[in-house]
Amino acid sequence: MTERVEPTGLIEQTGKWLLPVGDGVVTQLRIDFAFTLIVESWIEIRIETEFSYGAPGAESRFAPSTSTGLAPLLDRHQAQITAAEIRKDGRLTLTFADDAVLVVEPDDQYEAFTVTSMPPPGFRGFRFVAVPGRGLAHWVAEHRQ
Repeated sequence: MTERVEPTGLIEQTGKWLLPVGDGVVTQLRIDFAFTLIVESWIEIRIETEFSYGAPGAESRFAPSTSTGLAPLLDRHQAQITAAEIRKDGRLTLTFADDAVLVVEPDDQYEAFTVTSMPPPGFRGFRFVAVPGRGLAHWVAEHRQ
């Protein structure tokens, strides 16, 4: 397996990127027309299309556009994320310490998710956007104030 570690902390492997979440804690949840998780106050994961969440084999489907339907996810505040993977086909997978998994599949018509880092000034940040129809746009830039 080919692996490359970026200055941003991202790890690129064949067909995917691993996000530098460590054992990051979800410090904030946002609900508008999307479902957003902020990890350790520096990685923002914004989900804009339907996704699955739950223990393997017992997943449920959620639609960010139905805010009341997201109530079962409120316990993800202060939850620990142990792994975060973005596949180059536009699929996002978050694994939590309690073994629950959140999966966002690519969407044919919409940007399924956006992942943005908010590093301190002087450090390189990143942004991923799952583009419609399967695929991924990716940028790396230095954060400035």
